[in-house]
Amino acid sequence: MKRTIISLAAILLIAVANAQTAVTVLDKAADEYKKNASVTADFEINLGGNIESGNILLQGTKFRTTTSESIIWFDGKTMWTYIKDNEEVNVTEPSATQLARINPYAFINMYKKGYDVAFGGNTSTYYEVILTAKGSNASIQKAIIRINKGTYQPRYIMMGTSRADIEINVKSYKAGAKQPDTEFLFDKKKYPKVDVIDLR
Repeated sequence: MKRTIISLAAILLIAVANAQTAVTVLDKAADEYKKNASVTADFEINLGGNIESGNILLQGTKFRTTTSESIIWFDGKTMWTYIKDNEEVNVTEPSATQLARINPYAFINMYKKGYDVAFGGNTSTYYEVILTAKGSNASIQKAIIRINKGTYQPRYIMMGTSRADIEINVKSYKAGAKQPDTEFLFDKKKYPKVDVIDLR
């Protein structure tokens, strides 16, 4: 009986240490991102079999994403989505789930609350961290993040939502200088012919 209790205690300690180490990896990835004034990344996103390449400029909670189909500006609260084919801009205040579908770095703020964190299949080049929602009401139930062991930069993110899995492969990452706030705002003067639809 005593041996069984000791074995269970050892397993529990290993599990706790594992979770703490996985959280530490995400903490370091978040710190690596936050220490830069801005970040530019090229990525490939797979949403329901629809694969598209794009570029994102990030600064704190703000970002601007450009793909062949759209340009999205987010100033930390309001999002403007310019659909090129339709010549229209939709204005919204997106949820965390909506942001996760667009921003490869959404996990930086997501993992700290409401998720169990553990290692997956680590390799010699990256850590694989798995986030599992503690509650069934979470719109993102599971996330898998692979983080480069040398740079602590994310290279792959998968998020499982109530609708579909989103896979993002980060192709390149470059730190940059601080950008003006206008980089994250839709400028109607540059797109005079588009219809602006306020959905807030």
